[in-house]
Amino acid sequence: MRISKKCVCGKNHSVSCSSCSKIRMVLLLKSGNRELKYRQKNNRYTNPVWYSPMSKNRKSVQRIIDGMYKRFEKSKYKGVTNKVMFYDNYTKELIISK
Repeated sequence: MRISKKCVCGKNHSVSCSSCSKIRMVLLLKSGNRELKYRQKNNRYTNPVWYSPMSKNRKSVQRIIDGMYKRFEKSKYKGVTNKVMFYDNYTKELIISK
């Protein structure tokens, strides 16, 4: 996929997009924190997933990960997370796990 600062998949997202963002961050929450998980249409709960801002797609992977991790540390998820996993959103490969 071509690296772009704008959504090119047709969803027309302005900040981040599940298809066009370069990095995907998955937060694995500790048990007992169901209220912080995302509720799906079928009433199942899933761990939060954040996508990198598309405006940062041309930056290095490490720089994007550092920025996303800083935002995570300021969020309500910091104390209730077991593991933070970063994936390349294009190849779906794990980059790093913290």
